[in-house]
Amino acid sequence: MMLRKRAWDMMRDEFPTVQDDASLAEAIRVMRNAMTDAPDSQVVVVRNKGGKLVGAINLWNLFKAVKQAVLKDDNLKADGEVDWDQQFANACLLCTQLRLDDYLITNPPTLKPNEPILLVLDTFIKTRRDWALVVENDKVMGVVYVTDVYREMTRDMIQLFK
Repeated sequence: MMLRKRAWDMMRDEFPTVQDDASLAEAIRVMRNAMTDAPDSQVVVVRNKGGKLVGAINLWNLFKAVKQAVLKDDNLKADGEVDWDQQFANACLLCTQLRLDDYLITNPPTLKPNEPILLVLDTFIKTRRDWALVVENDKVMGVVYVTDVYREMTRDMIQLFK
């Protein structure tokens, strides 16, 4: 039964999105809101005004952006006395002005809706990502996370363990 599962069976059709002209702060806000309903949600789909896929930004890229914004000040490296609260506030302000371009994954892992679960898993392994976008005709239909595949696989496995 498990091997009959397809990407569309596991994909989440509600996922965070921003337009390609959004700020880094907006992507952070959208991901945070998505995590209230789906705590393992860790990718924001970036689309153009026509709704076509431009790329994605994941949690790690957001961390990288914030880290670079916090450590941007050369005084941090030279001086042991740092007001980290102020540095973080400065980084947050900077995030409102940063565009997504520098942190965008322009070639995100993609799946066709009818790809079987083993090809979904293979995509995760080959791309070294724990998520993939389900795309049809240049439109993102959903997102599949490795946790979704794990849930599907172990549902049948647990029954066989008895």
